[in-house]
Amino acid sequence: MLTLSPAARKSANLIYHFAQRESKARYKRSLLGWFWSFANPLTTVAVYSFVFGVVYRATPPATENGNAENFGLFLFTGLISWSLFVGIINGCMGWLQGVSDLRKKIYFPTETALLGGAASNAVQTSLEALVLVVIMVVLSNISWTVLFLFVALILTMAFGLGIGFIAAIMNARYRDILYLVGVLLNVGFFLVPIVYPLSLVPDEKWGLPVRTLVEWNPPALFVGIARDGVYFLQVPSLSRLAAATAWAGVTFTIGWVYFRARSMEISEEP
Repeated sequence: MLTLSPAARKSANLIYHFAQRESKARYKRSLLGWFWSFANPLTTVAVYSFVFGVVYRATPPATENGNAENFGLFLFTGLISWSLFVGIINGCMGWLQGVSDLRKKIYFPTETALLGGAASNAVQTSLEALVLVVIMVVLSNISWTVLFLFVALILTMAFGLGIGFIAAIMNARYRDILYLVGVLLNVGFFLVPIVYPLSLVPDEKWGLPVRTLVEWNPPALFVGIARDGVYFLQVPSLSRLAAATAWAGVTFTIGWVYFRARSMEISEEP
């Protein structure tokens, strides 16, 4: 039986506390509460299906059995991963800022506030993923490969936390970082094949291997793994899984080490 040390139990309790606080704040003074966690993704799928399927008449990529060829679903499978990525990075900066007064009064592992916030985001994203899976079940476009959707979300979370740890420390000193990150994420959204299939990207442009750069950037890898598993009902390639795992593991480790080394310095600043 696995037994946690007193320090590990304390950290786990703090992570749970911060996750609970973030979850409560999300729907504070809301009559319907967590209902919106299901209503938002359903609305998103409906709106995208209408705009891209009816107005623009975009042709969705073919699925394995042809049962779920809907551009709204194609977009939503990519947006789930991307939204988690953006939410964690932006959240890390806000969560650290939110405990700024508390960490100057008492000592606690500051990273627990960020991990708790990320856990709350993960619960929200899991509910959105559940909505997608239910839709796929109704459309009979389901297979055991749906598990790769959750693999993609775990890797996305680790990668986002790695960047978020660094961004949170830098933003604590230079508030411009918040705005810079916002600009970079807006640009990055269009460098990931979410609103367009990868097949539309040319192999080469301006002397650059454009398709390769788009296909193998980290967020695109996570989006691709999610889509392979839940939309195309395929097992992602081993090379894609290996690259995504490496990006997530290395980025999280670097961010974690950087945060632990600098978080005390930030706490001592006025």
